[in-house]
Amino acid sequence: MPWRESARARGRRIGAVMRKELRVLLRDRFYLFMALLLPLLTLIIMGYGMTSDVKNLPLGVFDADQSAASRRFLAAFTSSGYFRLAATVWDDDALEDALQAGRVRVGVVIPPGFGRDLLRGEAQSQILIDASFLSRAEITRGYAGAVVAQFNHDQLAALALRIPGAGAGRTEVDVVSRVWYNPALESRNFIVPGLVVVSLLFWAPILVSLSVTREKESGAILNIQTAPLARWEYIIGKLIPYAAITFGGYLLLLLGALGLFGLPLRGSVSLLTAAALVFVVATTALGLVISVLVRTQIAALLIAGTLVMAVGLFYSGWLTPIDALDTSGRLVSRTLPTAEFMGLVRGVFLKGLGWTSYGGTVLVLGGYALAFVLLSVAGFRKRRR
Repeated sequence: MPWRESARARGRRIGAVMRKELRVLLRDRFYLFMALLLPLLTLIIMGYGMTSDVKNLPLGVFDADQSAASRRFLAAFTSSGYFRLAATVWDDDALEDALQAGRVRVGVVIPPGFGRDLLRGEAQSQILIDASFLSRAEITRGYAGAVVAQFNHDQLAALALRIPGAGAGRTEVDVVSRVWYNPALESRNFIVPGLVVVSLLFWAPILVSLSVTREKESGAILNIQTAPLARWEYIIGKLIPYAAITFGGYLLLLLGALGLFGLPLRGSVSLLTAAALVFVVATTALGLVISVLVRTQIAALLIAGTLVMAVGLFYSGWLTPIDALDTSGRLVSRTLPTAEFMGLVRGVFLKGLGWTSYGGTVLVLGGYALAFVLLSVAGFRKRRR
């Protein structure tokens, strides 16, 4: 029948474009490296390099009291796992010098009479924090406050054992906090899922946009523009091989997140994989949109890199929650599918969620993919022979 013959002809034309692209990919090892290994290297380098955990932070101590109480107070810091004793000094100037030189990041000053004042409930101490790394300083201050609070709690408990009813006149609220989804507060569990998303977003558009613009620079695009090939056939023929290669990169990223970083995967693997496939199609189509609008590889690289860094990174919800952005920021975050996929990836990895919670998100990702494909088809121009 005519329509079947037409479908076969279209399939042959799309297959011809796909075979050509696969030959280019297999012949050019640089493209394969960018598609498969570079995202994994990004995950490894940034996954190990980016951390907000505070452990074994070098601690400097000036203990002017030298009492049993001051030693218990300092032991509360060194036994917490957050701080390690790096320097013991005998005056304020030496502690300041150690902070300035970077030998210690936190200083604890215990004044004379600390033990005596502690018995009266009037003890004071000073904690000095190096805030040249602002985010680390905020976390360090929180940990130091938690150590002091635990020390005070232990002191009251010991006093109540020695003197029954000693705390009867105090009114206290006993707050029991529980941390869900990331009980150990490991920053790796927060950062690595986001890196999976960012790696897929960053390299897929760049890879495919460089491919099309390279054809423009070499003049090979003229053969496509004058061939009996529909615009959508060319776009689909381009899209499928690069999406398939990038999806292979996703599988490597998933294995790296589970094997190298020991990330928990509590939710639906099928949901995560299906959403990743749709997201890969969307990001590959985004690269096609960029490529049909510019003429050179340099322009494609700059536009793709800027778009990914400006929107995909800072408005993705990776480091700053989308809810914390203002109205304009939330609108910008919706120009790319990154924020939707970021929430899904973290929900699957950490919260154990599945299709019931994120089935609609997969449809939204499909909407982004369809929109980018249509834009790339509309932007591609054919020439009359």
